[in-house]
Formats: sequence, C-alpha cells, structure tokens
Amino acid sequence: MSNSRAYPILRTTDVDRALHAVGHLLSVANLRDTEVQLWARTGRHSGLPRYLDAYGHWLGADGEDRMWAELAREDETGPQDPADPPFDVEVVVCGLGLLEGRLAEAVGPDRARLDWWLYGWPAVPCRDLPGQFKHAYVQLVLSAADIWATEPADEHTVFVHVGAQERELARAEWLAGVAGLTVLGPDVHGS
Repeated sequence: MSNSRAYPILRTTDVDRALHAVGHLLSVANLRDTEVQLWARTGRHSGLPRYLDAYGHWLGADGEDRMWAELAREDETGPQDPADPPFDVEVVVCGLGLLEGRLAEAVGPDRARLDWWLYGWPAVPCRDLPGQFKHAYVQLVLSAADIWATEPADEHTVFVHVGAQERELARAEWLAGVAGLTVLGPDVHGS
C-alpha cells in the first residue's frame, strides 16, 4: 500500500476560480469511471437543510448516487452548540458535473472537500513519465487549509494528487501548468 502525494496549486477566495482550475485538470485526465465525492462538516439545523435542498433528490435514486448525513463524532474539538450539533454530510456521485452546480450555495461557510477520483493521469513524455493510475485525483478544499478539511481557513485550495515517487513532483508541476498555475508549496501525504 502507498499513499498519494498532494500538491497545492491554487489558493483563492473565489470558488468559481477554483472550479475553473479543476476543469483544466479534468480536461487532461482519463475520466473513465470517475467518481466525485463531497464531504462537509455542517450544523444539523443551520447547514444540513442546504445540502438536502441541493443534493437530497439523490436520496433513494438508482443506488449508485448516494447521500449520507451523519451526526459528527463527539471528539470534535472546540465549542459546540448543543442546539445545532455538527453533522458530517457525504455525497457520492458516479460521473461529472452533478455536484459542482450548486456547490458554493450548498457549502456556504462550512469546511468541506470535493474529490474527483479519476481513472488516471496521462503519460507526460516530455517529462519521461508514464501514465499514473493508482493515485490520480483532484481535490478542492473549501474554507480549510488541509486536505482533510479540519483546519479552518478563509480561502479554498486546489490540490493535485499523484504517486509518492520522487519523480511525481514533475507530474504535479506539469498538471499545475495545464491550469496555468504552479505548485505552491510542499506536498503532503494523501490517501
């Protein structure tokens, strides 16, 4: 087993700009069997209705598209409002385009992450890199600084996930260039 390496390539306060960068990355990816997963931590009363309004129609759909809402773990640090307990919301969709449409409206100020699990990254002959199929995904983290969306922040970050080998930094740089961006900092262990 190995983990991906996640490289930040964009930090912005503009969700649309972040989604535009993600679109560039998806344009070069192998999208066969792509799955998109949204996870968010929200309040049961203050936030959960937004998610149900935006994505609740998938409940009980065809069995492939799913939405879950669960009471968050009790080990969450920081003050909690007993009248509005934290909830973890997860939406999983096979295919593209269904989550992004109402993303900013649904997430609002919540910490969230959106992962596009791809079939693979293409070969990059100019960098002597074969295709990458095990650790190929794009991640947009909203209102958080880390890939797990646990550290609150005032901005959103786009990460590219690649393999753990040293040479995969070249792929991350190439992918950032596809979106007109650069790698912004050191990599972190992914999943």
